[in-house]
Amino acid sequence: WRGSTRFSRDGGRAAAMNGVGKWFCRLLPVLSLLLLLPAAAQALSCAVCGRQIHGQYLRTEGKIVCSPGCWEKLLPHCSVCDSPLAGRYTVIDTGAEKRLFCMECAKLPRCFACDLPCRGEQLPDGRTLCGSCLATAVTDPAEAEKLFREVEREVAGLLGSPGCGRTGFVLCDLATLNRGREIVPGGKYELGRCNYEYRTRTYPGRKPEIVSERCTILILDALPRDQFIEVAAHEAAHDWLNHHGRFLPPSWSEGFPEYVASLVNLRHGNGSRNLRMEKNEDPVYGAGFREVKAYADRHGLRKLLEYVRRTR
Repeated sequence: WRGSTRFSRDGGRAAAMNGVGKWFCRLLPVLSLLLLLPAAAQALSCAVCGRQIHGQYLRTEGKIVCSPGCWEKLLPHCSVCDSPLAGRYTVIDTGAEKRLFCMECAKLPRCFACDLPCRGEQLPDGRTLCGSCLATAVTDPAEAEKLFREVEREVAGLLGSPGCGRTGFVLCDLATLNRGREIVPGGKYELGRCNYEYRTRTYPGRKPEIVSERCTILILDALPRDQFIEVAAHEAAHDWLNHHGRFLPPSWSEGFPEYVASLVNLRHGNGSRNLRMEKNEDPVYGAGFREVKAYADRHGLRKLLEYVRRTR
């Protein structure tokens, strides 16, 4: 045997590695594959419809599907026409989510409120609103004033005091709010305005004293509810600013109301709306918002309000 027979330490004989044993070792990998073949050859199941696949199949993103029809169901769909997006498409990040549009629907008119392509409804003043924005649009003057007063009280609570105390409210159309400007489809227009009037009395050697003041808030009709609340907070902050701290740098005169509106957005669960302010490249509205927010983040809201009041 020439050492082909081995013994264990306890004296028991181990199996001899004779010719049959050597062939068995060589065949073992092949036998293992043959044993595994039935498991590998089992029918695959479609990830979409669940049917067993016995022939050709498609694989996409790690999923196996049985047909082009099931493959299309795994594709993202256009937000407007709901067609599967198998080729090129447009992605628009709203801040809250990413919306996808086929190349044809991406050419549709944009919603005036959310700025997304849509097959929406055209208002008498030429604006187009998508179905989602139209569903919550504030169009009734009584409902609009009630909602504005709620936001006005909320802003007063945030800032620790009300504005001038004599604030009128008007819900108006696009032409009235943007009087003197040509209204064209796709244009950018004012959504709200704060008209502030006051009379002063002057005494020798003293600063002029305000003896009466009145503020009128105008807000565009048919804004979606969340956008209406943001605009109402912005204009209510203007009213507060006129009464408590009028002489601010131009960027702060709009940045402060934007910052207050961002706080109200957060309180209403609409923090994603603040992305517009954070990314706004306008040197007054955008830069002003970021300057005021940076000051508030560094010193706190109380110190911010103290600074604003010193500019009265």
